Amino acid sequence: MRYLTQIFQPVITIPKNAKIKNTEITCKSQKLLLECGLIRPTTSGFFTILPLARRALDKLELLVNSCLERVQAQRISLPCLTSANLWEKTGRLDSVGSELFTIEDRHDKKYLLAPTHEEAVADLMADVGPLSHKQLPLLLYQITNKYRDELRPKHGLLRGREFSMMDLYGFHSNIQCAHNTYSQVTEVYRRLFDVLGLPVHRLVAPTGEMGGSLSHEWQLPAQAGEDSINICPSCSHVQRNGGCEKCASETDVVQTVEVGHTFILGTKYSEPLQAKCIHPDSNPSPLIMSCYGIGITRLLAASLEALSSESQIRWPKCIAPFAAIVIGPKEGSKEWSKHGLNHIEGVARKLDGILDGDVVLDDRHTLTIGKRLFLADRMGYPHIIVCGRNSSETPPRYELYTNGRREPILGDINELMDIINGVSDTQRDRSRS
Repeated sequence: MRYLTQIFQPVITIPKNAKIKNTEITCKSQKLLLECGLIRPTTSGFFTILPLARRALDKLELLVNSCLERVQAQRISLPCLTSANLWEKTGRLDSVGSELFTIEDRHDKKYLLAPTHEEAVADLMADVGPLSHKQLPLLLYQITNKYRDELRPKHGLLRGREFSMMDLYGFHSNIQCAHNTYSQVTEVYRRLFDVLGLPVHRLVAPTGEMGGSLSHEWQLPAQAGEDSINICPSCSHVQRNGGCEKCASETDVVQTVEVGHTFILGTKYSEPLQAKCIHPDSNPSPLIMSCYGIGITRLLAASLEALSSESQIRWPKCIAPFAAIVIGPKEGSKEWSKHGLNHIEGVARKLDGILDGDVVLDDRHTLTIGKRLFLADRMGYPHIIVCGRNSSETPPRYELYTNGRREPILGDINELMDIINGVSDTQRDRSRS
């Protein structure tokens, strides 16, 4: 159990058309994350992730890790700095150069802050290889900060110059192996977005500068999105543009945020970097590669864009910073005299036991219940437990606000724990199934 006043959460109010450290406020997720003390800009395109947002990101990373375990992916950490020489060998240094942060060391050797690590991981395979076909498919992933010198960073965490990303790399002995693995990882993506409760759509996409033979974008409808897709209201088919290819009906254009991208790369990186596989009846040949990305910080912000109102955060419940908050009576009130701090802490500890330490107690007892309830709802706590006028009864009864409901559920602590525990069990089952 945590006490709210001990959490570092520098809440601010942003006037209309204001800028924070020369950063323009352009979307609701950016405004809510700033005003609720979850992030803080340092300079254009860079943000400090504050404790509550960090807690949500930690939960999201754990969820991603558990999903990737299903396909036997193994986690690694590659250096943030990549030798520019590797990017020269694959031809990407010239094609992507304007978006790269580059540096030189004291020996005039050139490096770049990698926005992605295809070259680095292919070089790793070349260094340890050649691999036997018996070792394949091999899936390696990391969740690390990446860097891109965006010309115009905007929308807060949706398009910054530093961002957290999960990048997964697959190595295969042949193209059929790559397609089989691609299908398995696709199912993992679908499962992840289903657990988060997000309506993410997969669309065929051009491979672009990444190269390869197959590519899909994963798009989440959100008003602040810079992409768009067409959704058929009749058959729910999703495509890029024009009339529906499936039923010929007119389609609705929906703004979206790209939260993931997947590729079958072929030998674009393995061949120039000499990452090879040994087959039983032939000479070593270049590994067939695939790669899969999910923007972790972008997915967090995009989920708030999709689920929140202009004034209230709504989280995917499994990644909310805390599962529940307990609000006690105002200090000095009639309810406070009968149900004071010790009783309130007892309620919070009981809830803490069933929610694995995921409870916070709002200990600003000089504020009215109404004020604290308003602020808790704005922060989007999945469960808000209020010790109000009914807490003076025998046995005490409490108000439970859940799922953004305006009308509370009234019950004693055991009844409310059963309700909360049932919801929590359902969420855990969805993530495990």
